[in-house]
Amino acid sequence: MIITIRPFTGAADIERMIELAQTFPDRCLRAVDLPYRLASWALDNPRNASLWEDEAGHLLGFAVIQLPWHSLDTCAHPAACDAGVEELMLVWATERAQEIVDQTNRMLTLYVDVFEHDMDRLALMAAHGFAPDYPSMIRMACSLDRLLPTPLLPDGFTLRPIDGVHELHQYVALHRAAFGVADMTIEWRKRTLCMPQYIPELDVVVVAPDGRLAAFCICWLGPKGEGYIEPLGVHPDFAGQGLGRAVLLEGLWRLQAHGATIALIDRYEDDESARILYESLGFRTRLRTVTYTRRFHVIQKAV
Repeated sequence: MIITIRPFTGAADIERMIELAQTFPDRCLRAVDLPYRLASWALDNPRNASLWEDEAGHLLGFAVIQLPWHSLDTCAHPAACDAGVEELMLVWATERAQEIVDQTNRMLTLYVDVFEHDMDRLALMAAHGFAPDYPSMIRMACSLDRLLPTPLLPDGFTLRPIDGVHELHQYVALHRAAFGVADMTIEWRKRTLCMPQYIPELDVVVVAPDGRLAAFCICWLGPKGEGYIEPLGVHPDFAGQGLGRAVLLEGLWRLQAHGATIALIDRYEDDESARILYESLGFRTRLRTVTYTRRFHVIQKAV
């Protein structure tokens, strides 16, 4: 098998990347919510992604350095793994990460989540200078083949789908406040709304009595009936009022109405509040990932 690498070129590549990931979800941790991730500003610079193809132009794999999370998203066709495509992707990723550091003059820590049972990839990560870190991620699953609890809200709060086009700025402000970082941008949000996999009815918010957006939950629907929740957040001004539970339940109801049979959500291994919330709604641990990291340092040039 002849494998060639080429740079990312735009929207047509995104659709091929999503198709590959959803065809082989066991090779891509972020298969269902990949449209959201590929809408990020990381791809404003095409050098942050590369694709690998065979001699006929069939996509064998892709890798994206996702700067909002300092993480590496990858997917490889199973037929190409024996030919070493995953190693080629890691070589590219480490070279690109060092290039980013050299250009920005700032250290970069690159995070890669690997399925705990994927011993070959765990060994590959170690061979390329990555080391296991903590905390890792826990993927939890909840069956939707049952009657779900009714979302409950404090007096004056309401649940509804967000008006994606007209509430762009409100959403971005809410996202930034919920996570305490300014990674979300208007352009990222706009691109998310334009993704073919985006379903407006699965993009839910809690509205406070004063009209402010207080909590949000975006759900994604995979091709095999799996729903995935990403992202979910609550504005710190409204913490402790049960809004996270309510907006998550609303998302689950809506996924169920769209034919999903199972819902998936991730949490950090040491996040006990998330574990308690998710387990109270019927989520149970499905698998664990191991987070590997590698730090890329500024190379001091001789004077």
